[in-house]
Amino acid sequence: MASTVTVPAAAAPRYICFLCKRKFASAALLTRHKQLSELHRRNLAKQDEENQTRKEEFRQAVSAARKQMQDLDSQMSKQVGLPTEEQQTQRANLELKFTQAQSDYGGVQEKLEVSRHQQMTEKAQGGAGSSQPAWHLAGAHETTIGRLLVSAGAASWQGNKDVQEDRFLTDVELLAPGGERVIGFIVFDGHSGSLCVDAMMDWLPRNMQKCLSAKPALTEEHMRQAVIEACVLTDDEFLRKARERDLLDGSTMITCLMWPDDSRKGLDGSTTKGQCKILIANLGDSRAVLCRSQNGSLSAVPLSDDQKPCREDERKRIEDVGGVVDMQGVWRVFTPGPCTFGGRHVLWGLAVSRAFGDLLMKEPQKYGCVGVTGNLVSAMPEIHIYDLHPNEDRFLVIACDGIWDVLSNEEAISVCVEHRSADAAAHALIRTASVDVAVAERAVHKSSLLKPSCRSASNTEDMCFP
Repeated sequence: MASTVTVPAAAAPRYICFLCKRKFASAALLTRHKQLSELHRRNLAKQDEENQTRKEEFRQAVSAARKQMQDLDSQMSKQVGLPTEEQQTQRANLELKFTQAQSDYGGVQEKLEVSRHQQMTEKAQGGAGSSQPAWHLAGAHETTIGRLLVSAGAASWQGNKDVQEDRFLTDVELLAPGGERVIGFIVFDGHSGSLCVDAMMDWLPRNMQKCLSAKPALTEEHMRQAVIEACVLTDDEFLRKARERDLLDGSTMITCLMWPDDSRKGLDGSTTKGQCKILIANLGDSRAVLCRSQNGSLSAVPLSDDQKPCREDERKRIEDVGGVVDMQGVWRVFTPGPCTFGGRHVLWGLAVSRAFGDLLMKEPQKYGCVGVTGNLVSAMPEIHIYDLHPNEDRFLVIACDGIWDVLSNEEAISVCVEHRSADAAAHALIRTASVDVAVAERAVHKSSLLKPSCRSASNTEDMCFP
């Protein structure tokens, strides 16, 4: 008796543009269609236009529900006695309506962000298999440092801004003179164009490695010096380019670097392997906030100080060299008079007191501005170094002002703690901030979240993090 077994042939790959409802014979033809087809371009524009319309409808629904809740709360606060059952039911229904409108708004904004990212990717690809653009919509990275397993997640939404000027790095790796690994995570927030922030992405990690390699050993002081030197060196390199091309581009930065620290002693005087140090370097109004768990409760611990012109020490530094600090919507640093730049007269201002680039704020006196004797905006970072406490520190959020302008430190931690992965937490933070930004008619930027876990021979557990 003989039998045969028929093995079905593998299904041929399908190359379909679902937006245009067209099939193609190969991936190359599909890619060509997405890059060059006028039909595809029109369909994308129509899809984005429809999503923009829905986004505005949901924004109005969020605003209306919020106002109704505020009016009801005001009414109940003025009446004698407890709220009636009808009022409590009405309040609960309004909360559900508000939450649903927030979710709907976040969903349609996410579709717009994905569409933007896909269009940029398709434009950047010269053909099938080409590399992604230099920055991504999201980024997840996992690495180890000593006994720690560190997970990093990042998300970036353009929001209502005309151009995406924000960037992040979740996979920075440096090598210390003694062979120790130093890992890092950086968020950049560009302004006045993207040339500066793109240069920082390439040049800053390279210069950090260069400056660290010149040190005799890995110590706190040597790390501090290396980061300061790298920031100043990188800024000088970009300013040379800015002078040649008359560029006004600039960027803020928040950096986290981690390295092993086996020298730390416990209460009994003994050393414990697996400890780590964290360095936070800040330029501008981005921020690092730690979630710490103590006695069964969580707290938000800021690890950096926003560098804004209204900060007392920053204002004194600016005014001592002839700059002007004034409230124009927000507190800004201004040149004391107009400059002649690129063939035009400009009176320039900036809402941060430290940043990369910003040529006119670094040397306005070279462009006809009288009364300035030094840099109005500095590229000297503020450095803070902390010990990592694995039994208390849960995760670290580093984000630019698009998050912190609408969420408090505690609110940001509350959003992130609900999620099991760093990547999901970063997306949730962006989505939450985007709704609040929309109601306030402002632009959302970017966040990055690091979530470490402790790995030992016996177990793996979530842990806390400075």
